[in-house]
Amino acid sequence: MQSTRTKEEVSEYIEWQSQYKCKVLSAKPEHCFEDLRVPVHVWNVKTDTDGAWWVVEGQTVPMNLYPQEAYYFSADEVYSFHMGLMQRMESRGKEYIPGDYVEAVAQNSNIAPLLFRKLKSIAMLIDTAVEIEDFQAIGVQCREILIQLGNYVYEPHMAGEEDQPQASNFKRKGELCIQFYCPGQPNKDYRGIIKKLTEAVWDLSCKITHSTSSTTYDVSSCVLLCISLVSTYINVIQKSEDFISTKACSSCSSKKLKIIDIQHTEEQIIESIQLECEECGAVNTISME
Repeated sequence: MQSTRTKEEVSEYIEWQSQYKCKVLSAKPEHCFEDLRVPVHVWNVKTDTDGAWWVVEGQTVPMNLYPQEAYYFSADEVYSFHMGLMQRMESRGKEYIPGDYVEAVAQNSNIAPLLFRKLKSIAMLIDTAVEIEDFQAIGVQCREILIQLGNYVYEPHMAGEEDQPQASNFKRKGELCIQFYCPGQPNKDYRGIIKKLTEAVWDLSCKITHSTSSTTYDVSSCVLLCISLVSTYINVIQKSEDFISTKACSSCSSKKLKIIDIQHTEEQIIESIQLECEECGAVNTISME
């Protein structure tokens, strides 16, 4: 879908916002998201002196920019962050529903009930937090959620012959989990991105826990990133359980595939799956041997 903003408008916005009087070298729409029934475009912008930026904009969504070198590593992640922030801003002056806020940021990931309840709790707290002690308490809860996330996604066999990580070592448990679910060279960059995000969110949570100068904006960012990180790990696990998501039509390369038949062996083990392409109608047979 065509962007609501032109390249010139996005470039002018970046150059106006920059502290370094930069010039935009390139600006192109990276992705258009329509899952919330509102077309939202994420632009990938490169400058000469002020690094690389994401710009998020849409017809009914305020335009904003986010540094690629900071905590926002992909178009999908910055989109989730932006829409979560917009929902919180729109909730001012009307009923604020923490559960809806968490779902908006997490993009309806199938988050475990225990984690979802804890995320709703910190989402509720950021709407009333005022004092430094309030902010520190949210930092503590974000850190506890990450520890709980590590315990939820990690299993002892993921360490192989290595020593088992300590119970509260979330970063190591997360690293072993991602290595297990995203192995091999093709997933190297993906593992690296998640590792950076894991370390950044953990470090920010710890910083806010001990900081005497945090602001409501720092804490809001921490909560948003915490929700996004939980969602990221859940998505990784769901991807490993949904092998069809990695397939494409052998005729037209479309990923719009649906299961039409499953063949089993005499022992009721799945032998093959037939997938019909909703784009061209071709039938693809996937052997499970």
